[in-house]
Amino acid sequence: MSPSNEDEKPSSIAFKERRFKLSRACDRCRRRRIKCDEGHPCQACLTANSACTFEEPGKRTHPHKSKRTATLEDRMHHLETMIQSIPPGIFAAAGAMAGDNSAPPFSLDAAASPLASFASSTHTYPSGVPPPSLHVFPLLNPSTHFTTAHARSGAQSPNSAYQTIFGHHPGAAGSPGDDLAEHTSRISLSPSYLYFDDEGYTRWQGETSGLPLLDLIVENHIPTAKSETADTNYPDLSLPNADKNTKATNTNWFPNRTPRRTDINPGNLWRLITSCIVPDLMDSLVQCYLSTSYYLVPFLHVPTFLADYGNPQKWGEPGFAAFIVSVCCLASRHTEDPRVRADPNDGISAGTQWFELFGRLRTLPIADRPTLYTIQADLVAAVYAVGLGRLSKAAALLSEAVTYSIDAGLQRSSDTYDLFDPIEDETRKRTFWSVYLWDKLLAAHFGRPPMIRLRDCDIAEPSVVDDEHITRESLGTQPPGTESRMSAFVCLLRIIIVLESVVDVPPSLHVGDASPFLLRASSVLSRGQRLKDLREEEALLDEIHVSIPAHWSHSSDTLASADVIRVTQAERLHCAEQFVRMLIYRHRFSDFVAERVYSGSEDEEQSELEKEATTAAHGCALHIVSAYLHIAAKGLMTYYGVHVIHQLTQAGRTLIAILLNCKSESLQPLIPSAQDALRSCVGLLRRFSGRYVCGQRSGDLMEEFCRRK
Repeated sequence: MSPSNEDEKPSSIAFKERRFKLSRACDRCRRRRIKCDEGHPCQACLTANSACTFEEPGKRTHPHKSKRTATLEDRMHHLETMIQSIPPGIFAAAGAMAGDNSAPPFSLDAAASPLASFASSTHTYPSGVPPPSLHVFPLLNPSTHFTTAHARSGAQSPNSAYQTIFGHHPGAAGSPGDDLAEHTSRISLSPSYLYFDDEGYTRWQGETSGLPLLDLIVENHIPTAKSETADTNYPDLSLPNADKNTKATNTNWFPNRTPRRTDINPGNLWRLITSCIVPDLMDSLVQCYLSTSYYLVPFLHVPTFLADYGNPQKWGEPGFAAFIVSVCCLASRHTEDPRVRADPNDGISAGTQWFELFGRLRTLPIADRPTLYTIQADLVAAVYAVGLGRLSKAAALLSEAVTYSIDAGLQRSSDTYDLFDPIEDETRKRTFWSVYLWDKLLAAHFGRPPMIRLRDCDIAEPSVVDDEHITRESLGTQPPGTESRMSAFVCLLRIIIVLESVVDVPPSLHVGDASPFLLRASSVLSRGQRLKDLREEEALLDEIHVSIPAHWSHSSDTLASADVIRVTQAERLHCAEQFVRMLIYRHRFSDFVAERVYSGSEDEEQSELEKEATTAAHGCALHIVSAYLHIAAKGLMTYYGVHVIHQLTQAGRTLIAILLNCKSESLQPLIPSAQDALRSCVGLLRRFSGRYVCGQRSGDLMEEFCRRK
């Protein structure tokens, strides 16, 4: 090799080194854009007697590096956001994940508790009455089925519970990144009722497409093979019986229609939930729900639910898991256990940490499948959100329950299709009417338009038979001499149906309105069939009142009974009837007042019809307040729900309106009793303020209004 070539090689290497050298000028020289000798300190900083620092990053020689760094920063920010959205209970559950789910015994001083006012200190009634099925079918969670797999998995990150739902186990063979990518791709392509259009974009079939009901029909007519690993101790009662499956001779009714589902590991889903709600607490909350709130909306077939609760395979359904979490949220309002509260000193925080977990469960694959448990989970969570004061969230959950009910065809009679066995058929009826009931209560309490009406349905009322007499093979009859618990629910439904007619009265449009078309359209749409004074609705209430069985009637014998369910249900029916009557009478005297105001004769003497309606509304409001005072004195308020707060609020508003309009001398005797009832109403709402945000708000608003007036 010639000397010239040897001289050229070091120079080319030096050129390449200088070409990719990263500038490390000091911060001051870089800001002033002057040459820096890169000394420590540099000469320029020494001359200026300034600090020479190298804290700022050097200049990037490759422009494309900034784009790559920005992408990595975006991914890191996304991962940090996901980690921050995980409920705090998961990170605090290291002990629970290790297998020790026991909790030390607790003691609560009733006198110091803000919840002590919910029950009398001297009452002798039980805090809950379990349904008879609980004495036959034990309440057993599936923890024993998941213990082995749990212990074998060893210690894991608190974050791994949510990650392993889709089948990835820490320490399994294969690359975790590859498994995650595989599961992510499957999740993104397999949710129910999504499809790719001609351009390759993901689209939704729509809630009115009929495909959810179509899938249900297909699944009910395809024989299901019994899993070899299924536990024989927990039969799957949610499936139709084998005899019905054998009737299907042609299983290919709908060719090219194969519903795709994303399977979820039941054990991982169980561990996710128990990382927030320990199993023994979950059992106590479920039993509390079945012993109290269940009687308000008895949509469950309790034996079937208890079998599903202990069936480990059932926990692979996000709808069932979400239902259990929503039940725990609602039951947390009816227990004194401090473990249910996010803040042990704040009764209002009961169940709030689990409500976030419920929201995460609703984002899992196939969580949008319109199963009965999915609908029931949305309904129970909506009731809980009402008590939490989150009315928009409650309305959104209830509207989702209505949508899923329509998707599953719950509003239609299935008697002629022979699709469902007696248990599932009754559960469908009960679930739909429970959703219908709360849709009307939300409309009456908050003025929201109803989402579903009686004219849209042709489903029958639930059968007046208790769960113990309903089997897969037949719908039994209630034994003579016993009153079914469902008869009280059916009576309540009839009262709520009348409530739909009351809250659905078209508004009065006056001559001064801008659009003549709206006047004509309102007249045509109302069809002139409903009178303004709601006499027909009042007659229906009279008919319902006569048809209420003596066991549930509001009489002295019933109120003196030692049967807690009989007393509470009788008071509930009585208050619901008085509530609807109060709205009818309030509508009447409000129309009279509005007519006097619009005609400019506000100072005229009140008519006899207006006085009669005012007196009747006053009597209904007094009945509601006195009934709940009686319940509170017996310490039975824990058997009631958030609807009591809104009934008391409406009664208080009615009393305030009556006090403002008692201008006639003949109405003056109503004032003292109305004032006393209003004070009692505010006092009862204050009692609820220890558990419900809405009770505190309603009491504050009513008290402030009375103070100003």
